[in-house]
Amino acid sequence: MNTILTTPSNPQTSPAKANRPDFAHLVRPNDATAQITRLLLACHAESVQSSTSRLSSDEVGLSAKGWEQTIALADWLQSHEEIDFLVTDSALRSRFTGQRLGQALGLSMKTAPYLPKGAEADWALHPPQAAPNSSDLEALSRYTAYYDALMPALERLLAEQWGKTTLLVTDAVTIATLVRSFTGSQSLGVRVSLTSLTEFQFHEGYWALAYANRTEHLPQGARSIPVALPEASTADPSPYHELTAEASRAAQFYNQVAQKLGRDPNTDQEDDHTRPPEVDAEMIQRFGGLENDSHLLMVGVGSGKLALGLAQAGIQEVIGVDISPGMLERAEFLRLATQEPFSQEVNFRLAPARSLPFADGRFDAVLCVHLLHHLAKPLAALQEFYRILPAHGRLIVIDIDGSTDAVKRATQNAIESKRNPTHATIRTRDQWVDLLEQSGFRVENEQTWTSERNAAAWLDSVAVDDSIRMAVTEMLEASIETDAAGLHVRRQDTELRFDASIIAFLARKAAT
Repeated sequence: MNTILTTPSNPQTSPAKANRPDFAHLVRPNDATAQITRLLLACHAESVQSSTSRLSSDEVGLSAKGWEQTIALADWLQSHEEIDFLVTDSALRSRFTGQRLGQALGLSMKTAPYLPKGAEADWALHPPQAAPNSSDLEALSRYTAYYDALMPALERLLAEQWGKTTLLVTDAVTIATLVRSFTGSQSLGVRVSLTSLTEFQFHEGYWALAYANRTEHLPQGARSIPVALPEASTADPSPYHELTAEASRAAQFYNQVAQKLGRDPNTDQEDDHTRPPEVDAEMIQRFGGLENDSHLLMVGVGSGKLALGLAQAGIQEVIGVDISPGMLERAEFLRLATQEPFSQEVNFRLAPARSLPFADGRFDAVLCVHLLHHLAKPLAALQEFYRILPAHGRLIVIDIDGSTDAVKRATQNAIESKRNPTHATIRTRDQWVDLLEQSGFRVENEQTWTSERNAAAWLDSVAVDDSIRMAVTEMLEASIETDAAGLHVRRQDTELRFDASIIAFLARKAAT
């Protein structure tokens, strides 16, 4: 057992209501012969800490390290446990952790809003004790109220789960309080690590503490956790069974980009998932015919700027997904720094386009901007978009419009791949339409335009190193005379510029 226990500095202090019924005696089935019941407690993953946010800690999403922690815990649980029921408290950090675990385990996640709120972070290691000064008595009163609410909430949670294994994702204070209650010492300090596991078992009429603060799923001493993401399979209900090298490579690349660009998303540099300059919330809303009461999923959300812009424009709910924990951390920092009510209508999740953790028909619209050219075989992603949309739901795709000249298209592919190794292929207008129709969509509207790009800024957006910058610049310059890439590359004063051809589609899910 990896629990670190602490003792109060004043041994004469007494816990709140020492005769209070403890967890082991209060939370029990009506039938004492109930089968073995297991309660696994998982502490939530690391959340973003931002001094610029007015939101409470319960409303803050996960950091890059937090998303990586969820991957490690999910992999371990999938290999070592059989969970029957997955539930979380209502804090955003717990729900995001739980959703990731649920996707790995093939379980739907429930939220228990009746679990008490208002726990203070230092209560895990330093539970309030009875003392003669008023400030301690006030803290003791708050802690006592929290304790009194927690026990019946736990009893309610387990009421229909006797004989099963329940996984509860919650905070360190809840876990520490239950361990204290079980041991009968309200003065016991308990250190609970992020994504650690603690287990209680009920067997033959008794509760037993099996272990606490179990963390072997986390690499010891490692600075980061390798990102392993799934390739979706319609035949396999557990999409985490097989990993895709394409998704893992893209996640690692964009993690590096995010690290180079830093945590502050309020820079002139934007990642390759974000909009070209002319693609903004107003354009998306107008082109897609999106109503203000729409529920929209943005796949490949990147830095989160466009997602927040759509919420500011009035879209009721915007959820952004990405495969890069680092980019999701940048997006969450931007959301927290926004300081506007609409930012609370936006949240970000870690998920690949080929395996989205959402129910059928969950969204009115799906948006992906400069995403699908990163997928060599995008059909699986498009089929996921189809699944999570209702009949006549809208799909908005904005991407590179490939030249019909195969040689020019191949040259542009070489340049794109040199700049960004996650690039897969450029497609022509007819190839895009064919993909959408194969996936069950009907193209309703399309639009093409040319976007002028500054080559230096384009390279900065993915934080390329000097050798890549030089190689891509040479490739662009080599195509100036013959327009070999179809990009109309040119020197304008001291700047190297080119024209990117963009295409946008509004497609509808065909009614079944």
